[in-house]
Amino acid sequence: MRYTQVRNMLDQVADYHGQLANYYSQLSDDAAQQRVKMLLDYMASHEINLQGSLAAYEEDASRQILNTYVDCKQCDDVLVTCQQMPIEPEMSVDGVIKAAMDVDRCLLRFYREVAENAEPESVRDVFRNLVEMEEAELRKLALNALGATDI
Repeated sequence: MRYTQVRNMLDQVADYHGQLANYYSQLSDDAAQQRVKMLLDYMASHEINLQGSLAAYEEDASRQILNTYVDCKQCDDVLVTCQQMPIEPEMSVDGVIKAAMDVDRCLLRFYREVAENAEPESVRDVFRNLVEMEEAELRKLALNALGATDI
């Protein structure tokens, strides 16, 4: 998708968070280690919250912004990279944490790409806000994941 509406981009990322939540839940069902299972359950909940946050964000955004087309020449490549979910049920807690943080960093690259290249300024502001939200979520994930390693 070279040119797409902001609405479609937000929907695509929200869907991705939903897919991640399902993926983490399935992995949790198969995980043998209790700490890994707890971490995957937390991560599934984390992704559901992010999906809900994007839906709420979309509800509050103006139609003008949501209907704006943006040039996103590298967005598909970034999202495909994000969707390569490297987590397996037999991974260690540290391995799961690293892989989950890599996925979140990938989404940050996506948001930054759009924030740096989109027009008009109001659309850049939307994606700058999403960068801030994702950075806060990444910090929260890191703190909660550290708690899982201490158990």
